[in-house]
Amino acid sequence: MRLDGKKALVTGSSQGIGAEVAKLFAKEGATVVVNHRGGKPHGEPVLDAIQAAGGKGFVVHADVSDQSSVDAMFVEVKRKLGGLDVLVNVAGLADPKLWNLGIGGTTLEMWERVFAVDAFGAFLCTKGAVRLMKRGSSIVNVASTPALVGDTEGLVYASAKGAVVSMTRMLAKMLAPKTRVNCMAFGSMETTWVDWLSRDQKRSYMEAIPLGRFGKPSEAASLALFLASDESSFITGQIIALDGGEAIR
Repeated sequence: MRLDGKKALVTGSSQGIGAEVAKLFAKEGATVVVNHRGGKPHGEPVLDAIQAAGGKGFVVHADVSDQSSVDAMFVEVKRKLGGLDVLVNVAGLADPKLWNLGIGGTTLEMWERVFAVDAFGAFLCTKGAVRLMKRGSSIVNVASTPALVGDTEGLVYASAKGAVVSMTRMLAKMLAPKTRVNCMAFGSMETTWVDWLSRDQKRSYMEAIPLGRFGKPSEAASLALFLASDESSFITGQIIALDGGEAIR
């Protein structure tokens, strides 16, 4: 029960890594706010799983890229929980059409769409969360290893995650000592993203991973738990790669 009595908000938690984080946090004793930008039934299956396992939580539907929607979400969080101990910014825009584009096919509108969710959304939620947080609180962001070492695919995504990396380091200093801010940089993970890849791309990605496999959402959730818990109370401003050694250069 490493989060016993804690209050946590996990954005983008109706499926994938976000859902695994929400369920693990509840299992470890936290009251969890499950967030998704869609309406019902998005988020409810995760909440059902949490409650079936004896955990506590509720769903808030909010678009993290929209200021008024984020504001309304934190009004509800404050009303129901009174405060917040942990924020995990998982929400990200997923569009397979953007992954394999070269410079010529990439438009400014694509940059604006991705940054609005991945970078600006993380900032808006952080801004809302810190008003409800007290000393000992924790924020966990999500980036990717291409933002750290570069790659030939996912230009817009990696660039948005690069902004999250910089924001993590800035906020870690700005919010200390009250709130710790860290970031998980994912390599190739077993999420819907894998479906975007061709057979050759999958083989190429796998060959680039020293541990010889893609990462699992449950492993991402375990890292988020560590960074959110008191076990990491002397860690802030760090970008921790979860990539099987993929980013080793």
